[in-house]
Amino acid sequence: MRSHRFHAFVLLLVGYEWLISGLDKVLAHHFAQGLAGQLAAAEHGLPYGFYASLLSHVFVPHAQLFAWLVMVGECASGVLLLALGAIAWFRPLSPVQKSTAVVTLAVASFMVMNFFFQGGSYFLNPSDPYDEGIPVDFVLFWIQIGTMIALLREKSNEEVIQPSLSSVDTSERFHRTHGGMSK
Repeated sequence: MRSHRFHAFVLLLVGYEWLISGLDKVLAHHFAQGLAGQLAAAEHGLPYGFYASLLSHVFVPHAQLFAWLVMVGECASGVLLLALGAIAWFRPLSPVQKSTAVVTLAVASFMVMNFFFQGGSYFLNPSDPYDEGIPVDFVLFWIQIGTMIALLREKSNEEVIQPSLSSVDTSERFHRTHGGMSK
């Protein structure tokens, strides 16, 4: 499988997850009003004390604003990643498209870590054997980070061809393109 097809598959999968998550919140009609209560309930008993403080001092008092940011962020991330995944299915992404994908994945990674800190744990938790071993939010974070790194490390065709042409002097380039014939 070509790397752009693999990137396309991951972008389509992650984009679909974000779009569905965002649309669920938009279509529920009570998400924005209920977020403050959800966040207030989540701050008790969190394994991450720094995040409990952040919830109580920043997120809960401004829950309405953050609810809209989450809905817009999830829907926009989903649409952008789906569009970029569709493009990547047919051809490698251009440098601008790769940059857009990386920024979108960075925003999505920030959002998913906020969800993880509201109750996810990657430590042993025998008090709740019905909970998953590693939360999906944590797995999604690492999938997005891995995809960002892969996109940043991949060289485009233009980057590979240009240096090889610039290292050849003009007369040698003429001989290569004209079958070695001289003027």
